Amino acid sequence: MENINDLSSSFQDYLLDILKLGDEKKVVRLKDIAEKRKVKMPAVNVMLKKMEKAGLIVHENYGYVELTEKGMELAAQIEKRHKVLYKFLKDILNLPQEIAEKDAHKIEHDLDEKAIKNISAFMEFVDLMEKKFHTRECFCFSYFSENGDLPSEDVCKTRLLLRFKDEPKNSK
Repeated sequence: MENINDLSSSFQDYLLDILKLGDEKKVVRLKDIAEKRKVKMPAVNVMLKKMEKAGLIVHENYGYVELTEKGMELAAQIEKRHKVLYKFLKDILNLPQEIAEKDAHKIEHDLDEKAIKNISAFMEFVDLMEKKFHTRECFCFSYFSENGDLPSEDVCKTRLLLRFKDEPKNSK
């Protein structure tokens, strides 16, 4: 299991839960995971054994649960995917926080890494457009994607028909 697409959604959820619990608490115990996931401890124990076999965690019987370097790397990737999707759903699609959180979790497991990368690039593009041109209404993402930078303001105003916040809607 070298990348997150190789992991089941359950593995991904456990990795993320262990990462978050580790941030919240000094140590992570089997009981903490069971409470967070709202499952019984034997179910957690079964999953932890699979995760340990995959080299994602270190866990001795009745001991603490720790992510291995590989587990930590994968958990960080999962967390990043979730944040990108959540931000896209909330900020671009204007979904309420609760729906964005729930839907981000649903789709984070199934999207290809290329899709996540493109959504992340789009979010970066929107942020740069807002900073440079004070608008989110420019759709020259293909230029940004190909060149890694924004077009000049003149190009946006003349060729891309960009409407700036301080200009009336009918002027282009």
